[in-house]
Amino acid sequence: MQNETTLTMLMDKIKVAVVEDNGLARTNLRSHLLDMGFTDINCFSNGRELRSKIKKQKPDLLLMDFHLGQNKNGVEVIQELKRDGLIQHSTCIMFITSDRLPLIIGQIVDMHPDALVIKPYTIHNLVKNIANSIKLHQYLMPVYELMDDDNYPQALVITDLLLKKNETPRKLSSLIKLKARILTKLERYSEAAELYRDILKGSQKIIWAKWGLIQNLFLDHRIEESQLLLHEMTESQLTSDKACEWLARICITNNQFNRAENYMQQIREGELSLSATRLKAHIYQAQERGDEAIQLLEKKRESNRSIRERFDEITLELARCYLIQADEKPDNERAEDLQIAKFLIGSAGRKTSDEQLTMKKDYMQAAIAHLEGNTTKVREILARPGMDNFEDADISVLFDAINVLRNIGDLKQAKSLLELSQDKLKNIDESNEKTISSILVMRSEQAIGERKPMALKLNKRGLEKYAAQQLPQAINDFHRAYSLFPREIAFSLNLLQSLVDAEMNLYAEIVSTEFLLELQHRKLSMGNKKRLNEIAKKMRSKPQVFNHNLNAKTQSSR
Repeated sequence: MQNETTLTMLMDKIKVAVVEDNGLARTNLRSHLLDMGFTDINCFSNGRELRSKIKKQKPDLLLMDFHLGQNKNGVEVIQELKRDGLIQHSTCIMFITSDRLPLIIGQIVDMHPDALVIKPYTIHNLVKNIANSIKLHQYLMPVYELMDDDNYPQALVITDLLLKKNETPRKLSSLIKLKARILTKLERYSEAAELYRDILKGSQKIIWAKWGLIQNLFLDHRIEESQLLLHEMTESQLTSDKACEWLARICITNNQFNRAENYMQQIREGELSLSATRLKAHIYQAQERGDEAIQLLEKKRESNRSIRERFDEITLELARCYLIQADEKPDNERAEDLQIAKFLIGSAGRKTSDEQLTMKKDYMQAAIAHLEGNTTKVREILARPGMDNFEDADISVLFDAINVLRNIGDLKQAKSLLELSQDKLKNIDESNEKTISSILVMRSEQAIGERKPMALKLNKRGLEKYAAQQLPQAINDFHRAYSLFPREIAFSLNLLQSLVDAEMNLYAEIVSTEFLLELQHRKLSMGNKKRLNEIAKKMRSKPQVFNHNLNAKTQSSR
């Protein structure tokens, strides 16, 4: 009785947000919540409406429908709100969906919601789920509040105290899950991995525990163990696509873009999520295959024409591809790409007043003005109101801003935004988004940081040692230069040449035969292509060392 009284008092103070695209369902849900005792209830038909109000009406309880009509789904909305710091751990999140597809349920579970309610639900079932979620969330609130303040060491202390006092199975499960997430944040990856292993001893069917184990093995540099588990996950239809994305991301961290592409090709194009599509486009771009990145994004854009938010996002991603392509061309060959980019930027978000979207478009327009040589227009755009409001900006906006500021000579502000990008990167949890953002941050570092000068210095030293036949030292310098600036093809060729001369098929994370295949998928000048073919010929002459992956495909570069 005392618990019910306490709960009733809590409901009167709790701010509730309901996101449901169906008007009747939204009205009914609001009515049920009022009957339960909630009084502060705000309803929205999509994530964009919620986002515009969430700072002023910060909810304690968020009821999120999965399907939101012609808008991004509930999982995408939550991912973006978490990424931008608009939802914290202290927010109680419940998902409501009529979809029973395992892939959809899997996406929702990955968000770690406090509850999942399947439509059609009974009032009794809804009330029970909400009441239980609030009770559990309030029980864990001391931990969540510390996590909101980034005080993870103290959050772990409180979690351990609660674990010692706990006597109920449901709370035990939630506390162990929470402890594992805190350990990951504290970079105590081996301890988190062991917790996930203990959970899986009870049942191998707990998918979220498998993903948690894989993540922590990877972060703990136990890459082979994580890859073995991921290959097992590719054998199940339920987990195959996500496992392929994971394997692709691991390859990207090692600059193995051809292998990453092979994993992404195993996912049907129509099944690619928006973040997975962007990831695949970046893989193409890293191999200087911008046309294929554009083709992929154009297809995805057309298939999402009815989902306006996704359509706008893909449109701007496509525009950025054209901008990158134009930037890599001589001045007199840029006009067509820039014209297409202008059209795409102008067509995105015409009917919205989203400040962040406007800011994103303006910085891209400034980039176009720079490529057209119109410095006056660049400065006019930068002087517009709100162009320095970077608090809520995502890393793609910061990437564009850094490039523009660097191009007009404002290196101080560009470096300040790079530091902000690096800070924001630490708080991104969604894996594909983190990898994409990492690529953008690295490109910004290469553009304004010390990466390229240092890489050039190491490469020069490597050439001197190579000429003196000091191969081990030369390999070390070439590898460091390549790691700092992998986009420079000369560093890659020098590294591969020295590995072949030293008859080494393995160095650090580099497998020479796979590295050759990777480089053969890159866009090469005639001189570099000739040099690579000569290196490949030398490798084929040493089958006792380089005895695999040298099939017909590697005999000449594309």
